[in-house]
Parts: sequence; C-alpha cells; structure tokens
Amino acid sequence: MKELLKRSFFGLIYVLIVYFSLQYNQTKSLMLFVFMIFSLKEFSKLIKIHFNSALFPSIVIFVGFYLITNLLDIEIETLNFVISFIYVNILIGSFLITIYLFFIYFTFDKFSLEDISKIFLAIIYIAIPFSIAQLFKNHLLLSVFIIIWSSDTFAYLTGKYLGKHKLAEKISPKKTIEGVIGGMIGSVIVSYFLYQYFDFSSSFIMLKFMALSIIIVIFGTLGDLLESRFKRIANVKDSGNVMPGHGGFLDRLDSFIFAIPFVWAYISILQ
Repeated sequence: MKELLKRSFFGLIYVLIVYFSLQYNQTKSLMLFVFMIFSLKEFSKLIKIHFNSALFPSIVIFVGFYLITNLLDIEIETLNFVISFIYVNILIGSFLITIYLFFIYFTFDKFSLEDISKIFLAIIYIAIPFSIAQLFKNHLLLSVFIIIWSSDTFAYLTGKYLGKHKLAEKISPKKTIEGVIGGMIGSVIVSYFLYQYFDFSSSFIMLKFMALSIIIVIFGTLGDLLESRFKRIANVKDSGNVMPGHGGFLDRLDSFIFAIPFVWAYISILQ
C-alpha cells in the first residue's frame, strides 16, 4: 500500500507538470528541454558514452526547432509548407552532426567508431523526438500524452486480468498481447472524447484522429520494448531514480520518444 501511494503521488505530480507546462508555448519548450536533457543523461549512462559529447549537438537541434516554432510562429497543424521546410533542416542538421562526429573522432583519441555510433544513436533517439514535439500545438501534444497514459492503464488492467500470451517475454516479461490490444481499445475510446473536448474537427476527421491513437499505441509499445532492451543490455532495472516508484525520465518517456516521429510523419502525410 505504501509503495502504491508513493507511486500514485509522484505519478500525479508528473501529470500536473505536463498539463500545466502545455498551457503556454514557452513552458512547453522548457518542459521538453528538461525532459530531453535528463533522458539524454540517462540514455548516455545506459549505452556508456560521454554525456557531454551528445549534449552539444542535441541542444543545437532543439534550439533550431525552437526558433522555427516560436520566432517564425510555425506549428505543424497550421502551415503545410512547414513539412518540406523541416525535412530540409533535418537533412542539413544531419550533415552538420556527421561533421561534428567525425571531428571529435579524428581529434580525440578516446573516441572510437563505436563511441561515435552511440553518440549518433543518442542524438537520433533522444534529441530529434523532443525537438519535433515542439512543432505540435499544445492541445495536440497533451492529447498524445493522455493517449499514452490511457494505453498504459488499459494495457495494465487487461494484461493483469486477461493476459495469457506474452508479447516479448525475453525483453519485457510482464507485457502480454492481450494487454496491448486492451491498451489499443482503451486509447481509441479516450481519443473519441479528446476529439470532442479539444475540437480537432478543423484538423482531423474523427476516424483519422482515432487512427492516430492506434499509431501512438503501436509505436509507443515498440518504444517501451526498445528501452527495456537497452536496460537489459545494461543490466539495470530502471534508467534512473528521479521519480520514486516510476524510475527515471526515460522510463516514463520511452513510449512518447519513439511515437512522436511517427505521429509527425502521419500528420505530414495527411497534410
């Protein structure tokens, strides 16, 4: 009971931080930046790389997206040309990151090719999703969080009472196929009410928004499994201990991190 209360208390704090941070664009970017830094630090520890080597390019990418969304006042729901604009910037950014990685490889003897590949992985896996997340309108980003939370809750309840078939036992023994299906059904139901509450009718028809929730659940689940795999390789239970009862930032944000680029791609296709 004590553990449950502790987990519930810190879970509520996490939810409130996300909710109130997504009321304004500046606090949204600040929240995402803090999440990115802590997640990057935990991930660097998991894959055993120097945190500072991945920090600089990650900040540059994040600030670049911040300038796009705030100074140019561009959001992913409002202007279609932003899609091609961002693609170009990602290509340019990838080129500059590659130059940066080659520079530190040929300049510092302590960095091997394996280290360079890990740094590049950290940038792609952590920095890019949080940077892209700035492009979403606040209520859409909040909806993504709510759908992930709903999926986790429904998956847990369904898996606990109906789960019989393991999804990936060697990676995450507690996850079941029934749980994933239950989480998907629950997220679709929640997406229906989110569609009505936030009035997404100007951006999506209802069926496309419900399809978005399925995409979030599918890739969110894959993100959860991927992070579990990283932890198993590192032989640790949690990525960190920032939130008692929940583990680290990466433990709470693994589904969000992996799902965001695919949500962005889906919306890009629709636009």
